[in-house]
Amino acid sequence: MWIAIIIFVLVYVAVASEKFPRHWVTLLGGSLLVVFGVMSFKDVTQAINWETLGLLAGMFVLVSILTESGFFHWLAMAAMRKVKYRPAALFVILILMATFLSMLMDSITVMLFLSALTVKLCHLLRIDPVPIVIAEVCAANTGGSATLVGDPPNVILGTTLGFSFSDFATHTGPIAIITSLVILVIFYFICRKDLKTSKQWLTEYTIMEIEFNNRRDLHPQLTKVGLIGFGSAVLLLIFHLPLSHLLGIPLNAATAALLPATIAIFFLSDNHKKAVILKLDGESILFFCGLFILIGGLEKVHLFESLAGVFAKLAEGNTNTLVMALHWAPGLLSGFVDNVPLALAMSYVLKDLAAIPGMPALSLMVWSLALGVDIGGSMTPIGASANVVAYSYLERRHGPVGWKKWLKLAVPATLAAMVVASLLVLAKSLIGWF
Repeated sequence: MWIAIIIFVLVYVAVASEKFPRHWVTLLGGSLLVVFGVMSFKDVTQAINWETLGLLAGMFVLVSILTESGFFHWLAMAAMRKVKYRPAALFVILILMATFLSMLMDSITVMLFLSALTVKLCHLLRIDPVPIVIAEVCAANTGGSATLVGDPPNVILGTTLGFSFSDFATHTGPIAIITSLVILVIFYFICRKDLKTSKQWLTEYTIMEIEFNNRRDLHPQLTKVGLIGFGSAVLLLIFHLPLSHLLGIPLNAATAALLPATIAIFFLSDNHKKAVILKLDGESILFFCGLFILIGGLEKVHLFESLAGVFAKLAEGNTNTLVMALHWAPGLLSGFVDNVPLALAMSYVLKDLAAIPGMPALSLMVWSLALGVDIGGSMTPIGASANVVAYSYLERRHGPVGWKKWLKLAVPATLAAMVVASLLVLAKSLIGWF
């Protein structure tokens, strides 16, 4: 256990220092787990979440096609014209889009789309995109807690413990909406000076200049292929579980993204295929591989089970203490380790806890845990998959971000959202609606 913990801490420090390529650092850490005998090659292949990697790869291809077609450029200009170039209105629209889209599709997909759109908009309006993209990440992770398909931890908890789409929508949905509005207000105050400055900078002449300098026609074929592929992927992501049962074919999130992406590539010319492939973010795929191996190592040495054993003792005096512990302890931990394996480990703990007389209702523990790990994952650039995607895009398309800036912006908003969510869960417990 100590070898796995030491390797994880060293890798985490190296990644946070940003002095080394993070994908090579995590892969090196994963290799050391094998060298020291913590994991076998079979354990490594089982630790990697191939479904997440497939989803990422497929959506990377589709977003790359839309970027190459000029779609995001066109959408940015259309959005600005619609709100008459008012930066504050654009800000609100982007945060609400992140919240509500994440309820119906994976937050990774949402941030792949919104990161590209936001960076383009902010560059046109001379606004720093970093706070806005971080706000979108927080909103996407919070909005994703509203439904079964919104965030991967919800899928794991729902399928493992027997809760449906409507169960999540009824119980975590309202809380997710309220906490997302809290995040919107907090980040509006953080960004208000930039938004006000941008508005003052805009004049009729500068608007005409923006229009003139950013005229770009959409590529008809690429746009058509990209939108059909992207739309198909979104529909499959929403309905792949019922379709899988209906057709008797194993469909998952990876298939939902890779199938449309593969078909879309087939319809591109050779030049466009090359351009799309060159824009793919292979480093993020490698980083995820290494991260899954490292977390798998901690799971292999039963660290999560050891930590979770403490929770049962917390319910001896007051069951609400356990409910709050299930929200805050995994929630804070999910800011530092990926919330997917954390949710998986905790799902088995909840099943055991529910079988013990005197424990809180399983449903109440699930809502508390789901909201904690989904919202808490926003705190660091590696807390959730959507964070990694957004952070990578900012570094490639805008410039260095740094962990210090991310933590400064994300931690206060995340903690405020967790406080609100925990109070609302506690209220559900007191009134008996869970």
